[in-house]
Amino acid sequence: MSSALVEEHPIQERTAAGSAVEGETPSPVERARRLVRRESPRRVKVNTALRIYHEVVGLEHLHYGLWNGEPLTLDGLKIAQDRFSRTLCSFIPSDEVRSILDVGCGIGTTALMLKEAGYEVEGLSPDPYHQSVFSRRVGTPFHLSRFQEFDPPRAYDLVLMSESAQYVWLDSLFPSVLQAARGGRLLVADYFTVNGCRGVLGKSGHPLSAFLETAEKAGLELECRKDITAEVAPTLDLARSWLERYVDPCLSIGSDYARRKVPRIAKAIRWMFRRRLERWNEMRRLVDSGEFRREKQYLILRFRVPS
Repeated sequence: MSSALVEEHPIQERTAAGSAVEGETPSPVERARRLVRRESPRRVKVNTALRIYHEVVGLEHLHYGLWNGEPLTLDGLKIAQDRFSRTLCSFIPSDEVRSILDVGCGIGTTALMLKEAGYEVEGLSPDPYHQSVFSRRVGTPFHLSRFQEFDPPRAYDLVLMSESAQYVWLDSLFPSVLQAARGGRLLVADYFTVNGCRGVLGKSGHPLSAFLETAEKAGLELECRKDITAEVAPTLDLARSWLERYVDPCLSIGSDYARRKVPRIAKAIRWMFRRRLERWNEMRRLVDSGEFRREKQYLILRFRVPS
């Protein structure tokens, strides 16, 4: 659940691992980074879509749901999302973990659950809106930062990454984990691409084989792995139903109205935004649960971090 609708606030740039040295040919990773960030300083961002999910739609969790026969409704989604968080928390070895860093903590619903369970939990996110809600709801330390630029004030027993690992370059992810939780655990819940996934579906989620290989090279030991692809896929079925029930009719009505009232302007707008309309049609594949099951795996992974 992410969006390009963001307001950006510059923060101090720090040197990226794997960045090119002046005068040298940039590596493929560095060239990709430049395309993504457009050579801009690293930033914290207000994600407008996630704020809408919380304040308008009324969602307390900003991630997929773990479904068990609930109806594909908003209430069903809330139940499934709560089950997702509780299931994820059940993978924490409670006899060995006390302090937790929740990376990509969102508005703090899972962190609050962990706090009420007796853990010392801190949140991390580059979103100032998350900071304001988290601080009010959870009342524990919050770090306004991206994980790859985070300077941990302490060592944590566990780093929790619920749908946040995909936003960190692999060559930065595991060094950051080692810095934050050496000798502890890493608990990841995220979707990964498989079967050489390409196109729009391949643009989000790390390749699973590369993720596991990079973790192993960093010295992390995989302790447990659970595939929940089938249980989270109905989230996409619900999103598709909302798209077809609300978004498509609104776009159609607006387009018909414009063609009747201002046909020349409507035609010009369609031409100007033709590429975006093409991308919008391609983006519909993102809510196709069948394609998701074929091209991705949603996993819960727990690693032991070396000392």
